[in-house]
Amino acid sequence: MASEDESAHRFGFVAVCGRPNVGKSTLVNAMVGSPVAVATQHPQTTRERMLGVWTGPGFQAALVDTPGLHRAKSALNKYMVAQAMAACRSVDVVLLLAEAPILPAVPDPAAPPDPAAPRWIPGDVAREGLEAIAACGKPIVLAITKCDRVKDPRMLLPVIAAWAELHAFAAIVPIAALVGDGLAELGRVLVGLLPEGPPHFDADALTDRPMRWHAAEQVRAELFEHLGDELPYSCAVVIGEFRESADRDSIRAKIFVERTSQRGIVVGKGGQMIKKISMAARERIARLTGRACDLRLEVDIAENWTKDPGRLARLGYTPDEDGR
Repeated sequence: MASEDESAHRFGFVAVCGRPNVGKSTLVNAMVGSPVAVATQHPQTTRERMLGVWTGPGFQAALVDTPGLHRAKSALNKYMVAQAMAACRSVDVVLLLAEAPILPAVPDPAAPPDPAAPRWIPGDVAREGLEAIAACGKPIVLAITKCDRVKDPRMLLPVIAAWAELHAFAAIVPIAALVGDGLAELGRVLVGLLPEGPPHFDADALTDRPMRWHAAEQVRAELFEHLGDELPYSCAVVIGEFRESADRDSIRAKIFVERTSQRGIVVGKGGQMIKKISMAARERIARLTGRACDLRLEVDIAENWTKDPGRLARLGYTPDEDGR
């Protein structure tokens, strides 16, 4: 890592980018050492940029967790991709994540490739994302994620070679964030690319977002956990009241859906579903703050809000000027 000498201290912004569900939020949480980013098993959980502050001896990095890169159609999805690309344009380093593919086992992965065998290459959307990021002109580090599911590390050699043919990366590092594999090497690489400069945040800072923003994200995470595959993408959470005290937070929030039928699903029979969501979100928020939490949720309708830029803005999804 960087020297502890004050003059050699390093600070910089790092955009964490990649396809949906590739492990961006999981990696940010692992580096920061706290669950500041909502991570679920569902793709496109992250909708807005969130900054996690990673501080160590002689360095501080602002890790910008971004929405997944994909071919956007709705106003919400276009907003999400714009958030990711804005981050790439405004940082010092881009950390691009790509998931390790599941390849068929071969007798000797290190042997010369069979010319007749089909050759693995990144998918079209992944290549399009790389091209868009490369156009920003920032140094790019590629982290190949979820490598713990690859039985023989030598099987990654053709994957690394295929990516290396597409771009002159500053480094390519295989990692498995959930178990910590490769994170020390990835950290060494990233710190080495940061410019020299003083820290911008207090040493104990973890994020740039206020707690009321994180509270809304924790509620949204429980919508994903409880409501299946599709409905959570039509839900937005707006905090109406957030009162903090020394030992307890009092929060009132409203969940917006697009149709009356969706409201019934979120509330559930006899209010049982919204009760489950509220209890689970309350526990999430309490773990994050270290205080007890009183949470009251309501459900309202904002018709077709994911397709209407005006309603998107009224629900808090407002584009800003840069990627930080």
